[in-house]
Amino acid sequence: MSDAELREVMDTCNRAVAPLGKDVSDKRWISYMDVVRWSQSARHIKDMEAFKAVCVLNCVTFVWDDMDPALHRFDLFLPQVSAVCERYYAPQDAAFAYEGARAFITSDHMFRDSPIKKTLCSTSPEQYFRFRVTDVGVDFWMKMSYPIYRHAEFTEHAKTGLAARMTTRGLAIVNDFYSYERENALGQITNCFELCDVDDDKDFERFFEERLKDMTEDIECVKAFDETTADILLDLLRGNFVWTTRDRRYKAAVNDVNSFIR
Repeated sequence: MSDAELREVMDTCNRAVAPLGKDVSDKRWISYMDVVRWSQSARHIKDMEAFKAVCVLNCVTFVWDDMDPALHRFDLFLPQVSAVCERYYAPQDAAFAYEGARAFITSDHMFRDSPIKKTLCSTSPEQYFRFRVTDVGVDFWMKMSYPIYRHAEFTEHAKTGLAARMTTRGLAIVNDFYSYERENALGQITNCFELCDVDDDKDFERFFEERLKDMTEDIECVKAFDETTADILLDLLRGNFVWTTRDRRYKAAVNDVNSFIR
């Protein structure tokens, strides 16, 4: 994006969260936005207006996710999300993007202190990753991202949820590994490494190797999709890893771009 487009995106983000009474720094917006820059498949992007929409939706839902749920106001926030979708997407795509965002926003609020969440996160990796399809926002990501590419096969995989299910384990495992210290410090249980004893080297290594096998299996299956869909999904997995290992959000358990917004 040009400097003018970057400013447009951040100004749109600020308008979207203003009704929640939040003031977010440009530094924090850029940290949130970097995941889009790294994780979208640059070689296949065809619609820059849709790309702007993904940047905005990604950023403002990060704010919601980082907020104290006591401050959540659906009546103030959802109309802003809808307005972003209507501004940047064609009507038929705006509906899918908004529904993906609405589902993520609602799920994030519902499950913060839910006994269902505790059960799903503490039973087994299988139950945990089922939960994370929505909770980590992968289904939302697909439904807001497919308009960028204007590719028929990927569009259908994104709409049906298959693309999200194929990439959730890879995305969540990387996220959980690099955010463990922060989430543990905040008392959050949404982390697959809570399912092993991280203080026991042998147990951790066993669990970690099993998760690497999960990722490898998914990647091998993704390679069987049509070439463009495979490119998009593999670029997402690789880009998420690059972002996570480089972004300021993961450089400390708590810092100025990942602290809890109160």
